[in-house]
Amino acid sequence: MTNKSSKWFISLLIIIVVILVGCTAKPTEQAQPQETEKPAEAVPTEKPEEVAGFQIPTIEEGKFNIAMVLIGPHDDGGWSQAHFEGLQYLEENMENVHVAYIENVPEGADSEQIFRSLSRKGFDLIFGTSFGYMDPMSVVAEEFPDITYIHISGFKSNEKNFGNLMGAMEDMKYLAGMLAGARAKMDGNPKLGYMATFPIPEELRLGNAFALGMRKTCPECTIDVRWLNTWHDPIVEKEAAASLFDAGAQVVFTGAD
Repeated sequence: MTNKSSKWFISLLIIIVVILVGCTAKPTEQAQPQETEKPAEAVPTEKPEEVAGFQIPTIEEGKFNIAMVLIGPHDDGGWSQAHFEGLQYLEENMENVHVAYIENVPEGADSEQIFRSLSRKGFDLIFGTSFGYMDPMSVVAEEFPDITYIHISGFKSNEKNFGNLMGAMEDMKYLAGMLAGARAKMDGNPKLGYMATFPIPEELRLGNAFALGMRKTCPECTIDVRWLNTWHDPIVEKEAAASLFDAGAQVVFTGAD
């Protein structure tokens, strides 16, 4: 097997593991007492490269290096954290793998710089975890044909080294809509609230799935929508939820991370 074929095989294996493990946490192991060793002397290290205000991690020679770019904080309790935990699972359970991540990277020009810098560092596989990373990743993938790029969400692929994957989240949204509609019907209040992120195909698909589920259990129910124009901003989300409650909704669902 050639070196390039080997990298593609490992990339495929990594992607399968990411899909399967999701946010599976590894059980905590009991630490064993160890003899105290003399601390090693500090070795001067190279100053980390900084791009667009973000420090770019480095690879570990001799390992399969994976980088992940997160739209929000790695501990947001939702979307970004699920991907981060999947990344950590890989490093803990697969041999010869090194992982790194950069969090809170905005969509647009900054993200393109980040993906290009990670590529120049020599990462073998790079994940981008937000819809708005799609075009920047597509551009960078053409510049580095020997690196594999996986976009979580989106719909573009060059059928070579850039592709995408996404779970069938509309199924979950449909079920959530059924539950929300049933609750609203039981409360005798047909007005529901929905906090949507951006007017993009993905969010419209998921919002429609929620509405269809709601109509299944509460045909007379209606939805009042608030557009957040952000994936993760607790203050904006809190204000939107308060606005929906003030407008008469008792059941509110969010599409934010």
